[in-house]
Amino acid sequence: MPGAYSAVLTISNCTINLMLPRNKIFDVCFISINEINKDSRTLNMARTLVRNKYSVCVIAYGNQVDSDILSKEKIILFPVQKKNYKKAWRRIQNFYSESKKYYDIATANCFIAEDLYSLRVAVKLKKLFGGKIVYDSREIYSALGPLSGRPLKQKIITAFEKHYIKKVDKFIVTGSLDEEYLKKHFKTEKTIAVIMNLPPYKENVKSNLLREKYSIGNDKKILIYQGELLPGRGIIPVIKSLHYFNEVVLCILGQGLFSEEIIYQAEKYKVKDRVILCGSVPYDELHEWTSSADVGLSFIEPVSFSYQLALPNKLFEYCMARIPSLVSDLPAMKNIIDEFKIGIAISHQSTPEKIAEALKILCDESNQQTYIKNCEKASLILNFEAQKNKILSLVG
Repeated sequence: MPGAYSAVLTISNCTINLMLPRNKIFDVCFISINEINKDSRTLNMARTLVRNKYSVCVIAYGNQVDSDILSKEKIILFPVQKKNYKKAWRRIQNFYSESKKYYDIATANCFIAEDLYSLRVAVKLKKLFGGKIVYDSREIYSALGPLSGRPLKQKIITAFEKHYIKKVDKFIVTGSLDEEYLKKHFKTEKTIAVIMNLPPYKENVKSNLLREKYSIGNDKKILIYQGELLPGRGIIPVIKSLHYFNEVVLCILGQGLFSEEIIYQAEKYKVKDRVILCGSVPYDELHEWTSSADVGLSFIEPVSFSYQLALPNKLFEYCMARIPSLVSDLPAMKNIIDEFKIGIAISHQSTPEKIAEALKILCDESNQQTYIKNCEKASLILNFEAQKNKILSLVG
């Protein structure tokens, strides 16, 4: 980092080695209410900027280990200790209060709020130090899936967003359908850039991590779901389909309160021995785990408008691992499947039998070679590096 100096910061008994710009002003500061080692979107954007000579800091959940790892990449992490509050509002409030300790050093020319709940911190930092704000609207926060059927909470979140976006200079969304909707919803002519949830390009790897760790025989195919465990993510319909396809095991990489319902449904449909909750893994280790599966699942259910427009990173991570995907035929995902032929899209209302039929096609040895070749070709296009110029234009 040109014109930088070493510094040691002690905060809450945590000593952090830093490489701060001499003028103590970063080019870009990311703010994210996520665990940084699992936040693929923030990591990919931060790394892209650093490779292009920008100075970058991040305020996010993390610890000394995370700080040490990222400092080697010239990314300065200002870690917030994560506390296991069950109530979301308490976690958010804790993040706000813990972030304040960094206000005098996380100065930047551009603040990127990596979700709605980070936007309040970005607005405060802009008020203190100037600069511009880029708001990464990862979801349609005015129609969140987990708040389906909870109109009062949804109304409060929508009002919160509309209040804070007045201070936003540019927007980021994950897909073109989101862009169309938010232009009308925000009633804005400001720049809205589409930065898809693509992984960095990675070579194909041969991996047996899941088989070895969970003693899965070669007579079974491995289905993988990765991501947060929430209602509407299609996990339960797939569990029901296992009754009609005995030659598969479902491995679930992720965490969330919905895990209890997953266990209950697996027991109810007598497939508990073929449903494995694997927990979550750091993002930088994910590719090897994904590559050890045979089929990826992104069977989103349209329980909210946000989910109807979903174009999740897991679909592209499966492709980068060179495994085909089973997705629901929601428009954004279906467009990708139709264009690149990297899986099958079926109705989200499909019966368990229909889901099982689609899985059998994807698992068939003769079909898999075709899907692998299609994924290989698509991975040369559907990678994060292809979006470099868009990212640079947002902060330049």
